[in-house]
Amino acid sequence: MSAPIGARHRATPELSDLTVDDAAAETFVRVAGVRLRSVTGMTQLREQMALPGRSGKRAHREMRREQRRRQIAIDRLIESEGWDKPMPGRTPRGFVGAGGGRMASIARLPEWRATTTQTAGLSPYCIGAAAPMLGTPVGAHLFTGEDVGFDPLAWMNAGMITAPILFVLALNGFGKSSLVRRIATGTMAQGHTVLFMGDVKPDYVGLTQAVAGQVIDAGPGAAKINPLAVGALGSIIPTLIDAGREDLARYVRDQVHSRQVQAVTALIQLGRGSVVADFEETLISAILIHLYRPTGQGGGGFTHHHPPLLHDMYSALDESPPDLWAAAGADDREQFRDITRRLRQALKSIVDGPLGEVFNHQTTTAIDVDAPAVCIDVSKIPDGQSKLKAAILLTCWSDGFGAVEAAHTLADAGLSAPRQFLVVMDELWQVLAEPGMVDKVNALTRLNRQIGTALILITHTIKDLASFESQADVNKALGFIERARAKIIGPVGPDELERLGGVMSFTNTEKRLITSWSTTPPPTAATIKKITAGQRQSPPGTGCFMLKVGEDDRPGIPFRLNFTPAEASSGVHDTNQRFSLRSGQEQR
Repeated sequence: MSAPIGARHRATPELSDLTVDDAAAETFVRVAGVRLRSVTGMTQLREQMALPGRSGKRAHREMRREQRRRQIAIDRLIESEGWDKPMPGRTPRGFVGAGGGRMASIARLPEWRATTTQTAGLSPYCIGAAAPMLGTPVGAHLFTGEDVGFDPLAWMNAGMITAPILFVLALNGFGKSSLVRRIATGTMAQGHTVLFMGDVKPDYVGLTQAVAGQVIDAGPGAAKINPLAVGALGSIIPTLIDAGREDLARYVRDQVHSRQVQAVTALIQLGRGSVVADFEETLISAILIHLYRPTGQGGGGFTHHHPPLLHDMYSALDESPPDLWAAAGADDREQFRDITRRLRQALKSIVDGPLGEVFNHQTTTAIDVDAPAVCIDVSKIPDGQSKLKAAILLTCWSDGFGAVEAAHTLADAGLSAPRQFLVVMDELWQVLAEPGMVDKVNALTRLNRQIGTALILITHTIKDLASFESQADVNKALGFIERARAKIIGPVGPDELERLGGVMSFTNTEKRLITSWSTTPPPTAATIKKITAGQRQSPPGTGCFMLKVGEDDRPGIPFRLNFTPAEASSGVHDTNQRFSLRSGQEQR
């Protein structure tokens, strides 16, 4: 601190004191580091203010600036208590010297994106990123803050991708399911139907209930499923007949019959653990025709409104009527019974076994094709009952895609508006582990464009697609990610990125970025304090994803998913409810 101003200048907080003796005849002086006009300078400025025209206006503006500078000088003198402290030198990067704050590098100013109306006509002229706002808003660009929009149906309809298949891969706990729920919500908002055909955790029951969709609990003690029910596809037959479309009604009848045969064949194959013989499949078809034949013609008298059950099929096969002998290649009843022994044993084991508890009853809850979302909840099936889970998944898939085909048939007949669907398969490793599901998903990835259905496949690691005993199943599963036109990669380790490098490309910058998301630093003292206060912490990479489209070396779109207030308050994204409940109990 320097000596008091004394003879030079003694500061007081009065504007009139910020002057010097006229004898100096100086126009400007410096007080508290601020350049001010002296008495002579102020006199000259007042004379200029009296002039007419532009000269007078400029003088008035200069007087206002002078008053502001003097106020700054007063504030500085008050802060320094009347002592003239030396001011550090100022540069474009800050102040240098003792007490300065010079920056080695200038930080980037924050940017906000908004419409012209929101910014009152102010445009920030930011450099845009390759993140078109097309489809459902999934987050903000990590580097520019620009909104990122994506969903497979919107991008497919716009011609941005050639097939509406999305593959989502990330470690557990980083927001995969939350991202898919956001995409599903946006898809429903666009008027499409979302099908969660086999929710194994469950992750989508809350969202389905929030949008007034249909939740079907499948499993022991829950909903019953009749694999011989006509479902949503068969339910449109009367509508087609009333509209005079007999040709489409016959086509739908054939499709319903084919699906019934496939459903029974799949159940028998799961039950016995071996392939159904060709003549057995022919015989199953013949039994169904026999059951739907009127009683006056020797049939069972069943109709689409009153479908048969599995025990009706067994009873018809056990009675061995003559009209079934030819289907089995038998010449008499004894030969017929000998040929069909294994088939009767398989049907009997289904009817009286664990599968019969679910499948030997009339369907209690049919799929509502008009619901915005349909969720088949299979989370209550015990892990040890893999055959039951596989049977329910296969049957629900058949019924679900029957509903899709029903909607398309009505649209082709001009009886309803065209519709599109989104099928979500979370925890892909659990679904594909069930027998027969690899072929089902493989067929869907090849034909989804023809049936107007988008597909989202979700898993933790690409190793889930290569963990089957059959090499043929491994090749089919690895083909899923190759046929996915869009891929969203979340936090994963470097080894996983190397495995993904065989089917997609990453730049070195992208590899470092994605790997950094999966790294959780050790807790600091501040973090421990928050945890002690009851605040649950999220990993830094939660909600961070990389959207990759195409097969070339173009960079992906990094974005972060943020919940809206409505989403956060709804609780549909809370997949740690068990932990949240425990924390709440402890707090109480």
